Amino acid sequence: MGQFWKEFIRREQISGMIFDVDGTMLDSMPVWDHSGEQYLRTLGIYAPSELGKILFSKTMRQGAEYIKKTYRLINQTEEEIQKGIIKVVEDAYQNQVPLKPYTRAFLDGLRDADIPMVVVTSTDRPLIQAAFSRLGLEPYFTKIFTCSAFGSGKDRPEIFHAASEAMHSAPSSTWVVEDGLYAIRTAKAAGYRVIGVADASSQGDEAQIRALADYFITGFAMEVTGC
Repeated sequence: MGQFWKEFIRREQISGMIFDVDGTMLDSMPVWDHSGEQYLRTLGIYAPSELGKILFSKTMRQGAEYIKKTYRLINQTEEEIQKGIIKVVEDAYQNQVPLKPYTRAFLDGLRDADIPMVVVTSTDRPLIQAAFSRLGLEPYFTKIFTCSAFGSGKDRPEIFHAASEAMHSAPSSTWVVEDGLYAIRTAKAAGYRVIGVADASSQGDEAQIRALADYFITGFAMEVTGC
């Protein structure tokens, strides 16, 4: 019996690693879930925790429209509301968002094994860089691919191909570490191996993630048997 990250490096053929960030390495999804609620609190308004569920399926602009109308923010424009929510998220990435347990140990193990690593994320670069700088994660990764800068999301394989090419790593021995079902589905269809990571934000998709992923883990230190 041993910890997942140690056994994974020992057992598998790995020529490159592609890491998602939010919900995978960073425990950041609660920030997004409560960003509208936290913004309203800066105005002295206490919204119910269910607000995050209401805003989840909305764009940022739609969310701002909903907040303005529902909470009667006559002195704030929708653009100001959007900027206020983004400021809440930025502050959290700069000062609060933690690493998930044993993430650094896994990254250290991969680096010690000379395995190249890159990031593929849907989150904008300034947020990622703020958190990475605070947590000292930048040296682990040769490149950070953001969907907004690349011009394509994780619902298409191009960004994964660009990431693997940057590492000179064949898809068949490149591993994608993800918590999002749609990204896992894309990566598997394109020939990548996948580690599915449990997160509260993707709990409703867990059965499908388990079925698709080569490994499904509740944490990087999860004990595995048959060692």
